Amino acid sequence: MQTNLKKSLYLGLAALSFASVASVTANSSNANAAKKSAAAKKVTYKTTNKNLDQSVTFKSTGKNAVYNKAVGKRSVVASLSDMKSKANSNSTKDLFMAYQEGVTSKGVHYYKVVSFDKKVRGFVYNKGVAKTNTTVAANKPANATGYLTNTNRFFNKAYGSQFKTSLKNDYKGMNIAADQFTVSDAVKVNNDQTYYYVTDKNNQLINGWVNSAYFSNTITDAAKNATNSANAIHVKYVDSSNLGSVLMEKNLNPANLSSTGTYSNTDVNNAISNSLVGTGFVNPSSVSSSVAKGGNVTVVVSKGATEYLSTNNFVPFSVANVGNVNQSTAQNADLSNKMSTLQLSSDQWKSLFQGSKNQTFNFNNFEASLLAPGKAWNQFTIGTKTYTYNANFTRDSNKVSLNDGTNGKRDMTYDEIATGKFNIYYDVKDNNSNQASNNGNMSNDQYQAQQRVNNAVNDFNNGNKQLSAVVTKDYPSAQAVLDDIAASKLNNSDVNALKDAAQSSKDEAAKTQSAQKQAAKSLISNLQSKVNDGIVKDVNIQNHNNNTLELHYTNAKNNTENKTSVDNITNGYTSTVLGAISSDASKAILNYMSHYNINQINVSNNTVKDLKGNVVDSNFNF
Repeated sequence: MQTNLKKSLYLGLAALSFASVASVTANSSNANAAKKSAAAKKVTYKTTNKNLDQSVTFKSTGKNAVYNKAVGKRSVVASLSDMKSKANSNSTKDLFMAYQEGVTSKGVHYYKVVSFDKKVRGFVYNKGVAKTNTTVAANKPANATGYLTNTNRFFNKAYGSQFKTSLKNDYKGMNIAADQFTVSDAVKVNNDQTYYYVTDKNNQLINGWVNSAYFSNTITDAAKNATNSANAIHVKYVDSSNLGSVLMEKNLNPANLSSTGTYSNTDVNNAISNSLVGTGFVNPSSVSSSVAKGGNVTVVVSKGATEYLSTNNFVPFSVANVGNVNQSTAQNADLSNKMSTLQLSSDQWKSLFQGSKNQTFNFNNFEASLLAPGKAWNQFTIGTKTYTYNANFTRDSNKVSLNDGTNGKRDMTYDEIATGKFNIYYDVKDNNSNQASNNGNMSNDQYQAQQRVNNAVNDFNNGNKQLSAVVTKDYPSAQAVLDDIAASKLNNSDVNALKDAAQSSKDEAAKTQSAQKQAAKSLISNLQSKVNDGIVKDVNIQNHNNNTLELHYTNAKNNTENKTSVDNITNGYTSTVLGAISSDASKAILNYMSHYNINQINVSNNTVKDLKGNVVDSNFNF
């Protein structure tokens, strides 16, 4: 029995020991398996290329967000919604540059990207962005030579075409605003902006990409000023009462600079006389010979005689029915009588009514002293009506056109008021009806335009609604009709009918002019081909009195000089050497030469220039 008990104890202990060992072994195995599983789940990332081509541009596909890290605990830099928005954007700032790429331990490829505006930087799945072409070829301007309205926006690449697009600061501070630039390339970028590659004609080292909005064939004010400065003469004005006293100095640009760079004495004297208007000085000594541009001139001038104005030189008008086709102005004798009773001190009369001949009338002082609210001539009540000064109407009505070929205007001088009249306009209010005859919201220019348009409408209707009835009598062109209608602000069926006829005529004229310019361009191209082929030489086209053309050339084979009949080239001409010359081509060339007062253009194998060496626009635009 004892023996059996011992065996039982041994067996029990053995079983217990086995169970303990088995339990320890099982726990150890489970722990190792967990460690192996955890190790298998950890994802790593490796950069495979740190130097991607940064000139390549990417665009969001809208399929993935951008994160601060490729793997691990990461945060969103640009959400999926943001990236979808960028995918549909045409803005340059929403494009991307990828500068690194890598792959996770699971084989997932990522780009490290930065947006063009540098506000988004991080990792994106490589299907979240795609390479894109940010530029397409664009048309260069028809006339590839022009001016820049902004010379501080040169880029090394068309802005928006690449991430590393930068301003070229080398030219800042350089005096290039007056220079001409030539366009040699053009592209349209992602945001539909067109950029031109331009080069300064005066300095080939000045170049770059500029927004097409800054390029213009129209000469800029800076270029005009530079040209005027280069062509100006310098005038000193000496006081006749003290010849040692230089009163002032001015740079003037007389009319009609000759091909040799000189101005006639007549044009110089006219320019000097015009320059004295408003100064209070008169009678400049005469220049007896021509003056070269850049030359110096000294003239002696005298102080203008004193002009004494009176209340009679200021004529009051009342304005009725403003804004209506029957708007009218009328001189008002009652107001004249009221104004004639003006009482001022001796100093005030001198300050307001006295000045020198050729001196600008000080209207600002006059208006502030007599016409401003509360002043003597601001408002009058006569019977049942109240008259109130209308500043806009008065100012517009008393301007004088400048004598310089521009549309500018100036204030009147004391002597012009003394020998003529200065009109003052008043709004009228009927105190019984409490209605104003004039609300003061119309300028004199608008009023005058309305009168002209209404007259034109009558002629148009009486002329079977033919524009010729208006253009031949009331206006020089269809464009002038349109301009006056716009200035008048009239809008009714009769005016609109006239407007439609003028617009139709303008459009038809534009088509005709376009065809003529194309014919002229083809003619010049044909002439240049003949020169290149050695058929003709010494080709030139002469303008006779802005009326007819004459074509001269030398037959290169037999060295004989030839010229067309003046009438032939103007009406169309066929030459056995040159071929056909259409009247359309002649008209476009004649219009161009007449507009710029060009007497002759010379045609070589690759250029067309006038006698001064200026390049003629090959499209004959002006």
